[in-house]
Amino acid sequence: MVYNSDANLMLIERNIAGELLTNGAIQDHFAERPKSAHDHYKLQKELIELKSRLPYLNTIYLYNEAEQNIISDQGSYHLDAFGDKAFLLSHYSREIPERWHAPREFAYADSDPRKPKVISLVKLYEEGHEIKGAMVVNVYLDSFLEYLNSFSKNGDSPVRLEEESEAPDKAKASPVTVRSDYTGWTYRYEGVYVNRFEALSLLSSAWMIILIVIIILALAGFTIVTHMHYKPIQSIAAKVARYVNRKSGELGIRSASNEFDFIESALDQLLQRSMAYESLHKEESMLKRQRLFHDLLAGHQIMTDDEFRRRLEELELPHPYERLSVLVAEIDDYAGFVSKYKLQDQHLLKFIIESAFHDLGHQNGTFVWHVWIEPHQIAFVIHLVQSGQQEAKTGKAFAEEFHRWIQKHLDLTITIGVGADSDTIETIAESFRNAQENLALKPIFGKGSIIDNRRSAGKRNLDNEAYLQALKSAAQSFRMNESEWREKLARMFAELKETRFTKRDMASLVNCFVQQMGRAISGLSPAIREQWTEKYRPRFDEWNRTTETLEELETLVMDTLAQLESAVDEERKARRHHSIALQAKHYIDAHYMDPDLSLSRVSDHLNMQPSTLSQLFKEEFGEKFIDYVLKVRMRHAKRLLIETDDSIQSIAEQIGYQNVISFYRAFKKDQNIPPGEYRNLHRANPVRE
Repeated sequence: MVYNSDANLMLIERNIAGELLTNGAIQDHFAERPKSAHDHYKLQKELIELKSRLPYLNTIYLYNEAEQNIISDQGSYHLDAFGDKAFLLSHYSREIPERWHAPREFAYADSDPRKPKVISLVKLYEEGHEIKGAMVVNVYLDSFLEYLNSFSKNGDSPVRLEEESEAPDKAKASPVTVRSDYTGWTYRYEGVYVNRFEALSLLSSAWMIILIVIIILALAGFTIVTHMHYKPIQSIAAKVARYVNRKSGELGIRSASNEFDFIESALDQLLQRSMAYESLHKEESMLKRQRLFHDLLAGHQIMTDDEFRRRLEELELPHPYERLSVLVAEIDDYAGFVSKYKLQDQHLLKFIIESAFHDLGHQNGTFVWHVWIEPHQIAFVIHLVQSGQQEAKTGKAFAEEFHRWIQKHLDLTITIGVGADSDTIETIAESFRNAQENLALKPIFGKGSIIDNRRSAGKRNLDNEAYLQALKSAAQSFRMNESEWREKLARMFAELKETRFTKRDMASLVNCFVQQMGRAISGLSPAIREQWTEKYRPRFDEWNRTTETLEELETLVMDTLAQLESAVDEERKARRHHSIALQAKHYIDAHYMDPDLSLSRVSDHLNMQPSTLSQLFKEEFGEKFIDYVLKVRMRHAKRLLIETDDSIQSIAEQIGYQNVISFYRAFKKDQNIPPGEYRNLHRANPVRE
């Protein structure tokens, strides 16, 4: 167990060191130049993808010393408001940081009541001899220990880390402890105690062998001579008595009054020791199997078919196969699963899941092996063999039958990703990755789905830039008090359901939407900004952990924004200047085609000073008067370019430009391309905002 945990921790350290040396987005983050929202978005996506590739549940953040800010997979923070500031600075100041820090409490914000324990790795980022910042990986201790205890089949969690301040309890039997040479931590195993086997260890000396021989000879002789003579029995009994008395004196134990009771006791101890050795052998064999299967699926070990068959023979497992099929099953709503069931019940349900699939394989005459790759994910490998004229059942058929069994017998659902079959064990890692990629599409197919290559092939690749623009446009509409934000978000979610949208993409989507809404809210009143920060913003962080499908996310986003919109409307109505700014906005929307539309004209219409109106408009909508006029005109210009065959001159006049040259320059500055080129580019694929 310690070997496996050290291997995974070393893998994390190597990956982090490699990312700091080779990842362009991370290196660009430490460059001394202004950073845009898109830069932060790309960096957050890199961190989320890196996080998903590492073992165990974890969280990652980057510290930029020059800018005094933190970028994490959860969001961005200033150093002064960062909940992990004390730990970061204490290790950042060291010339050689510790390799892995012992368990500690962690939170991104001091106000967060949830402070789970983590083990942390700090890696400094240097350019030349100058330290620019650091990357910190925090592995959740529960996930780390759950992986260790996944090797145990008795339903409890006997392995834990021994705290430095923890004093051993001398009243209890001594547990087995192992110290890691890599981390320096001490692991305590409380399922097996040394004192229980101390007596058995003494019996393994040479005299035990002699005693067993004497006992066997005595029993055999006793059976024979009982029918012949009585006196030889007395002689044997005397010899046993003398031997027992001598050995009892050497061991310091009280001699048995009855020699046959002593013989019976010795046989009982011999049987107990044999059972203990058998149990230890089974556990060792199980660990070897799990380690072999895990390394094969992860690609850490590559074997030929002959080598794999020899290893299975050594482990006393069936080995025939013509093809290998890989399924990855995930327990849906795992956060609810953990909160609903006690730890022992969780282990029991997981054992039922793996046992049910093994029974399914046995019923179909095929061998199945499995590996728990995450606390909520298990991989099954099926040895497909054709039986007579009947073609072997496919991996998808196994998945469908298993899915029906789960629905019928358990109060939970699972989603299954089916990988392409492998003709050889050498390509099993590729099949496993294929199954994981299909399972990652659960956000678009929904919970309780079976996803194979045929279903996933119909989805197009995700256009990150397109949905980023859609989020930005929806946030702007929300800020400007325009009801179109609902339609824009609904259209975006509908289009995302037709793409290869994964759980990692959903986390990126939520983070980007939070950033865009944060910018939109920053232009509103302090009261609304406070409500956003305290009431609505934390909901998005919760969704990142619990929401699993795009449909669920759409419902939550729409409902939350509707509540926020009501709060904004009430707050705006309470301010007397809101109605004036709203009248100005409506006037622009209705008269955008008027060439004489200007701040002075609208001010005259509302009977107030231009400077006052300009200030009110900016305060209410977070946008300058002239910028809003340009935005409205460009929106209508793009619609006319796509939907009509009107000339550029005609379109310019329809949106309030008397001079087509002025319209041409304004359009090119806004869209970075001329009107004619925009029309040709978007005719076949209309732009949606």
